[in-house]
Amino acid sequence: MAKQKRGNGEGGKPRQRPDGRWEARYYIDGKRRSVYGQSRKEAATKLIDALATKDEPTPFVPSDVTIREFFAQYENVAKDTMKRRSYETYRDIARKHLLPTVGSLKIKDLTREQVQRMYSQKRDAGLSAARVRRIHGVLSAALNKAVLWHLVAHNICKEVSPPRVEAPEIKPLTKEQARRFLAAAETERYHALYVLALTTGMRLGEIGGLAWSKLDLDTRLVRVDRALITGYGGQSFESPKTSGSRRTITLTRKVIDALQQHREQQRTAGNAVEGAALVFTNTVGGPINPSHFTTRSFKPLLKRAGLPDTNFHAATRHTCCCLMLEAGVNPKAVSLQLGHSSVAFTLQRYAHYMPGMGDAAAGAMDEVLE
Repeated sequence: MAKQKRGNGEGGKPRQRPDGRWEARYYIDGKRRSVYGQSRKEAATKLIDALATKDEPTPFVPSDVTIREFFAQYENVAKDTMKRRSYETYRDIARKHLLPTVGSLKIKDLTREQVQRMYSQKRDAGLSAARVRRIHGVLSAALNKAVLWHLVAHNICKEVSPPRVEAPEIKPLTKEQARRFLAAAETERYHALYVLALTTGMRLGEIGGLAWSKLDLDTRLVRVDRALITGYGGQSFESPKTSGSRRTITLTRKVIDALQQHREQQRTAGNAVEGAALVFTNTVGGPINPSHFTTRSFKPLLKRAGLPDTNFHAATRHTCCCLMLEAGVNPKAVSLQLGHSSVAFTLQRYAHYMPGMGDAAAGAMDEVLE
């Protein structure tokens, strides 16, 4: 027999929740509402009052759980809903910075002043503004879930001001430096990787996760739809950073030649060069470790080329973007190729590398005023 839905204004018996509180539910206009109490009697009394004054807001009783207890519950949700890198960042920040500082406090007692003071203490201890802002992001996301779970009435982080983070200055290679970089890479085991990175702007994780099945050397296309993630628990393949990161890129003749040569070298060495096999591997055929790759291949390559010390994405991804904009490629096309979230982001971060923008603005004003 189907369970009959309660009518308007009807309520049920109080029941005890896992957090120790008592909850009594009732219905108004077909919508379920709840009142809470520290005992069965208190919840029953509030239910009577709520049914008598149905148009008044439902009383809210903050939870007595501590922040440490809440995070223990939240971690299970985070592990199942976050990408691996995001979850590891959350766990690292929670255990190193949040729980030692405010973990013993009841979640309902956390104040704006306490959170703001914690940020100041972290800055005084030497943490960067970017790291403290990430701490703020983790805490705020967790408290949003606490509000959803009715543990607190609102997210206190919305009243807090995290430190301001200056956007890092982009220092790409010049045209001449990019040529020297690729020339020095010709004798490298990862020559094709460097050419692919510099000519397409693909992230190192995307290149590390690239399978031969995603490459079509005849039509000169590569499909980017996953990335190699390296973390505490080893390596795994995940979907790209954003939905815009899933993309198809047309390859240059230069990278096609490099990839064909790389494929022949892999085939000669007895490695698979089709299907799910990785295009780029370490010396024993496994996925590339970014740390090992950087210290053993990339950094020595910079020295041989006589180039300033920089990171992989500055030398390849940022350089690719800036060189395309300097050559007059449409910013929308550049944004799509690099997998940016929007063309607005591309323009905001790289617009000063577009030639003639200032000249065009000055010319327009001359024409208007004259």
